[in-house]
Amino acid sequence: MLLWGAGDGKMSFAGKILRIDLTNCEINKYDSDLAKNYIGGFGFCAKLACDNIKPEMDPLSPSNPLIIGAGALVGTNAPATSRIYAFTKLPANGAIGWGGGGGVTFACNLKFAGYDAVIIEGKADRPVFITIEDNDIGICDAEDTWGFGISETCQKIWKECGEGGIMAIGQAGENLVRFSMMYVDRLSTVGRGGIGAVMGSKNLKALFVRGSGSVEVKDRRRFDKAVKELLERMRSYPYLKEWQELGLLKSLPAIPRDVYLKLRKRRIACVSCPIGDKDVLELDGEEIYTTSAVNLVTPAVMGMNYKDAMRLTAKLDEYGMDMFEFLGILNFAKELSEKGKLELDSEIDFTSLDSMLSWAKKIALREGTGDLLANGFTEMEKKFGVKPKSVVKGLRAYVTPKGPLIWNLFGTMELGQILDPRGPHVAAGGSPTYFAKRPPESFRKHLARMGIPDEKIEEILSGGIKIGKLLCYSHIWFTVLASLGICARAQINRFYNADICAELYSAATGIEISKNQLLDRAKEVWRMLKLANFRAGFTREDDLPPEDWLDDGFRDYVTGEPLTKEDVERMLDEHYMEMGLEEFMRR
Repeated sequence: MLLWGAGDGKMSFAGKILRIDLTNCEINKYDSDLAKNYIGGFGFCAKLACDNIKPEMDPLSPSNPLIIGAGALVGTNAPATSRIYAFTKLPANGAIGWGGGGGVTFACNLKFAGYDAVIIEGKADRPVFITIEDNDIGICDAEDTWGFGISETCQKIWKECGEGGIMAIGQAGENLVRFSMMYVDRLSTVGRGGIGAVMGSKNLKALFVRGSGSVEVKDRRRFDKAVKELLERMRSYPYLKEWQELGLLKSLPAIPRDVYLKLRKRRIACVSCPIGDKDVLELDGEEIYTTSAVNLVTPAVMGMNYKDAMRLTAKLDEYGMDMFEFLGILNFAKELSEKGKLELDSEIDFTSLDSMLSWAKKIALREGTGDLLANGFTEMEKKFGVKPKSVVKGLRAYVTPKGPLIWNLFGTMELGQILDPRGPHVAAGGSPTYFAKRPPESFRKHLARMGIPDEKIEEILSGGIKIGKLLCYSHIWFTVLASLGICARAQINRFYNADICAELYSAATGIEISKNQLLDRAKEVWRMLKLANFRAGFTREDDLPPEDWLDDGFRDYVTGEPLTKEDVERMLDEHYMEMGLEEFMRR
């Protein structure tokens, strides 16, 4: 049932922003030239977030905006340009942060409908979902889907509205679990840090978008030439077939290859992606949709067999809950219980599917002790006065010597987990230090591809590898890719370089930009986010690693010597200096 709608106004494919106030049922569309100075996608959404989010805002209050945007190349035929980003104040830690994910069909449909970004404010007085169909914007009753999981919700909306892109939350988001996520077309996750809870706090179950237009580029001949060169490079890549067959399992073998191929029913890719990393698996006659079979690696590390791991990850996806945080918070709860600080409803057994499913339900629905665990690490630390291990800015770190992804050499991924304004992540923009030990001299080609000037490459590689300085350029490179809508995963972004990105942006938008200008604007976006979070109360101390990281066995990437606090302090100073944040260096 349509509660309120708007169908006026002329559609535009460049610089159009949609603002929806759920409290007052107000819908406005306006033009913006933010893309000119903030590139697009990630960049202009970051600017909108910094302009609209006040430091004192409660993340779960109606005043906290949810800003969703697609990159400058999304909707074109440039390969792997389908990323979608959502900015808000994160419930897990209060940071002005974001979640990014494969846009599947949502991101391109948003552009086809004529919008680069959507700003959602306020709170509906009942559960609703938003429909965006070109000029027709609706706020619709969603009470009959409230309480549904991700797949159920998407299936019902598709049945009601037809084909289109969907962003939805499950029961975890509805119940304001601080590590709930949004899901795109039931396949892709967006929202480490509790973005799903921000949707739930607004009584917003889902967004549906379908566009009938297209994305035009300014100089078609120039744009197609750059795209053709990219595609030729991809097609000649000797490992392309393997990546298409295995996806991320090629680099992170969570389950044996032959087992995976027997289970896999089909692969699914985001629009424009030449590889794909999403799966429909079949287990005992049941179809299981998964964002990646690699997700099975974490339950496996905790001692669960792969079949049970599949069932657990499928259930967590249905609830709309971050698997890494779920397993981490249970591990913390178990430690508190063993210290006599927390009385549990039932045993926590990571090897038992029944135990894990029971705790998933308790947390998603806030039942019993699950109500406490749903508040996440930050609130639990306040309540019990115990610091959880390997937690940074209220979120569990991905990559540490003790897992969930096990690696003990301290490179840009590891430093990035503490320096990212939002906390731990898996996308710092690519770096040769990821899960491999390579000699510093082998880095030159990769660093040049990222657009790092020759003199800076010499500085980074002089006397080893200056990880803090390199991370500055990894963050800049990530910002370029994210602002254009390009997938940052290594098997995709390896084909792009800064020159190609500048050429594609110039040809597509008609805004002529050089490689150096593109990188400079990306740097300003990252500085803006970092400064906004410093103003919100984050300090240099928040950028230091958890004490257990140094005890657990992190080692210097080049020398292999044990990492010290002084080593990390030096890396922070290198990074702040290179990023133009000297005021946060040690005095």
